[in-house]
Amino acid sequence: MKTNWLTTLIFAGMIGGVTLNAHEQDLLKSSDVDRIMNQILSQHVEKRVMSGKILQSAVAIFINQFDPLRIYLLESEIAPYAHLTDAQLNQYVEQYQRNDFTVFKQLNQLFQKAIERSRKLRKEIETHDKEALFHLDNATSNGSDAKAERPFARDENELKKRILESLESFIVSYKQRYGELSTAQKKEFVLHSYDTRLNEFENQYLYQGDKGNVLPAAEQENLFTIHVLKALASSLDSHTTFYQSNEAYDMRVRLQKEFQGIGLVLRDKGDKIEVARMLESGPAAKSGLIQPGDILLEVDGTSILDYPFDRVMKMLHGSKQAQVKLLFKRQAKGEQPENIFTVRLTREEIILNNDRVDASFETFGNGIIGKITLHSFYQGDGVSSEKDVRDAIQSLEKKGNLRGLILDLRDNSGGFLSQAVKVAGLFITNGVIVISKYSSGDERFYRDVDGKIAYDGPLVVLTSKATASAAEIVAQALQDYGVALVVGDEHTYGKGTIQTQTVTDNQSTSYFKVTVGKYYTVSGKTPQKQGVKADIVAPGRWSKEDIGEAYADSPDSDTIPEAYDDNLSDVAPDVKAWYLKYYIPSIQHRTNVWRELVPTLSKNSEYRMAHNKNYQLFLKGKLPEGEAQDQDEESEWLSGKKAKTFGVDDLQMQEAVNVVKDMILLHTLEKRK
Repeated sequence: MKTNWLTTLIFAGMIGGVTLNAHEQDLLKSSDVDRIMNQILSQHVEKRVMSGKILQSAVAIFINQFDPLRIYLLESEIAPYAHLTDAQLNQYVEQYQRNDFTVFKQLNQLFQKAIERSRKLRKEIETHDKEALFHLDNATSNGSDAKAERPFARDENELKKRILESLESFIVSYKQRYGELSTAQKKEFVLHSYDTRLNEFENQYLYQGDKGNVLPAAEQENLFTIHVLKALASSLDSHTTFYQSNEAYDMRVRLQKEFQGIGLVLRDKGDKIEVARMLESGPAAKSGLIQPGDILLEVDGTSILDYPFDRVMKMLHGSKQAQVKLLFKRQAKGEQPENIFTVRLTREEIILNNDRVDASFETFGNGIIGKITLHSFYQGDGVSSEKDVRDAIQSLEKKGNLRGLILDLRDNSGGFLSQAVKVAGLFITNGVIVISKYSSGDERFYRDVDGKIAYDGPLVVLTSKATASAAEIVAQALQDYGVALVVGDEHTYGKGTIQTQTVTDNQSTSYFKVTVGKYYTVSGKTPQKQGVKADIVAPGRWSKEDIGEAYADSPDSDTIPEAYDDNLSDVAPDVKAWYLKYYIPSIQHRTNVWRELVPTLSKNSEYRMAHNKNYQLFLKGKLPEGEAQDQDEESEWLSGKKAKTFGVDDLQMQEAVNVVKDMILLHTLEKRK
């Protein structure tokens, strides 16, 4: 998916006060590069030894991860590294084998000079063009942040123009986030914020601390080694990645939905950081001392008033101490005077309840149609996506006669493979869900073996182009067996590769994920590159975006033999008797009940969308009737403050519900024949 590097850098946010429940990543040395890369290469699906081709790609990535928006480097400076000869690449391989990373050191020296030049140009712009910068509106800014693929600047004048565009874009984003008045009143602060956030990024390459102090040699080498490892790992394929500790933490929380922390959710308000909310049952909420709107002033005795938001978050979750001391200010309200107070909180295990499963329903005839949105595939102590979906189904059944169900997997980017198997298993009796195939040719079968079904009625899996990985396994497996129809964008993301990772390994001291194989569902098909094809196309917000594995450096699609008639070829002899007695007799067989209805369902769906004015406006990217004439409402939508609803909250979901209604009615008619 496309990312906005500058916006991500400047407006980052996360849950406050958490620690990575694993070993802290040791300070790395350049001699660690070969050791860690050998661990990665030994598991990779295709690339097993360091080569000139890998190093050539790593050099390009090393440059791109420093300057993705092309606002630092000149074309002439990068030219010597753009077209490396075979002799140069052979030399780099030999140097790599000696733990010699001269080419990366040369590039870092180039980056340092480019940073100093950029700071000088930024100062000139902020001095001479300040007033003009703050008179821009949304239409004036050309959104330069998104131009990640443009060539490097030809000369310093073009570079200065790009820096100006970057600053303009930041100011426009600041206005959209905090308002015109707030921005106009704090011009110096806005410019300071821009510089502070860029300086924090740049200091990683200058090997400097927050105050411009030179870091100790060991910390300098650690930063350099991290940048090299990131470039080398990413050069293997688009999903192999080396993580810093804070990045590993983020991934761990997403996968396990639990963490050690204080449960305080903060938000960046530009010139202050305030409490947005507190996680239920977390230390912050249980203290009873903190309220939403309180302003954070200090963390463990250190003032954070001049610190960028993401640095404050690192302070909160980077500490190894069990207790954290926070200083807050509560502004005067009514008869209550301003109050500055200290709170001491002890970190505890917290289970995240948000971004797990959302369930709702619509009435239909003598029952209801359930809607379950699963945001990811996670697994932790007492927490799993399978359990949450099962509980959601049971909860819906208590609301009424569950006549139809939608499993919404849009924007679900995956997670634990084992949980994909278990979630898919809720809708079949027994059977193969996934077959993983590794570079050695070895195959591993993942089966649902409990013999139980949580729901077996009309079922739609709602997908988008952002549905990926484990979510594609569920969609394709249920489509293979015929127990569900896939509705949504024409196809899903197309990620059919398998990654193993060290992030959830409590014994690991370095964090990475590496592509080790490819997965196939029971039909022998993989969604790799091509994605899961929708049975009924109902376009959503990603439908016109060029996203997915088709645009990435990744393996191609292929097929393997289907496994509907499971011959248990991989099952050990000592347990095969159990499978023959309890698994095979209740194995799920393919059904065509819903597939036979697809021609009629598709025709009905196409008719509805063609005659739905709001859907047609949505497909054309226009506002519904009546909204375009309201300039204030239009401005709110453009600024991101107002959702563009087209008459309903979710047109794609609305059409999925209509498809389920048709499935219920048509199936009822078929049974009466």
